[in-house]
Amino acid sequence: MKDDFFIEKAKKEMDTLMDEIVGFSRISLYRKTHFSPPVDIYEANNRFVIITDVAGIDKKQISITVSDDVLIIKGERQRSNAIEENLCYYHMEIEYGPFERRIRIPRNIDMENMDIVYDNGLLKIEIPLVTKQVRKIEID
Repeated sequence: MKDDFFIEKAKKEMDTLMDEIVGFSRISLYRKTHFSPPVDIYEANNRFVIITDVAGIDKKQISITVSDDVLIIKGERQRSNAIEENLCYYHMEIEYGPFERRIRIPRNIDMENMDIVYDNGLLKIEIPLVTKQVRKIEID
């Protein structure tokens, strides 16, 4: 999972370099078929919050599951128009196809009271944090 991040980062840096050298990236029709949407993850007001940028994706096409201490967000962004071979694309940054994000979540959360809101292309997941009870043990 970590290696995928670094590979994608290197690809984006190469695209940026090509943009600077030639003025635009070479676009090919074999473009990757999956992507990883960006996320913001933070803690505020005793809640663990995840915000994912999934603009252009119908909320019915998004699934959220939890396995152990990993929250998994999956979906797919469909292309509204097919890439035509006779078109000359100068730049393509919008990513299409299936996606998946795996986010490690704290163990001290209340999964039963999770709030999920999808608004203007942003998926916001708020999970209350549970304060652990500290138990003092007396030594005999």
